[in-house]
Amino acid sequence: MQKAVDDLLHHYETGRVSRRDVVAMLAALAAAPSLPVLAQPTVLKAHTLNHASLIVSNVERSLKFYQNTFGLPVKSTGTGGANLAVGDQFIGVYQAGANSKAEINHVCFGLKDFDPQRTVRALEAAGLKAESRDRDGVTQVYTADPDNLRIQLQDVSFCGGSGALGNVCS
Repeated sequence: MQKAVDDLLHHYETGRVSRRDVVAMLAALAAAPSLPVLAQPTVLKAHTLNHASLIVSNVERSLKFYQNTFGLPVKSTGTGGANLAVGDQFIGVYQAGANSKAEINHVCFGLKDFDPQRTVRALEAAGLKAESRDRDGVTQVYTADPDNLRIQLQDVSFCGGSGALGNVCS
């Protein structure tokens, strides 16, 4: 914050900003919430928000909605649904079970040089629960945030799908 104030005063002294601007900017700086600073190194480094997975009541209807409304092409397919491209990332749209309700099932962060066993060990060493499972030939790692919201971790190149096609994007 000190650097911001110094820069602001320099701009005032050189005529780039007016006294009124200085007062307004100082008031904004004083009113701005302070953000917590990470006191320790992170457990893992997320490089992308890889995808979010939706559990829906009718896959065909939902796929049609997202394709027709937002122009999202199919990126890959998996058991019970498909992944629709959103830039380099995707949104998974999968069928809910008979007694399930529609929900956002999880979000996935992409990690560089993802190794499932190393990822699980890092999470557990930090005191977090971690689960590794195989889905259609692709190893997936899950943990949860403090509110028990599911977080999936994968390689940055992961694009859904199943088996050998799990990392092949269309």
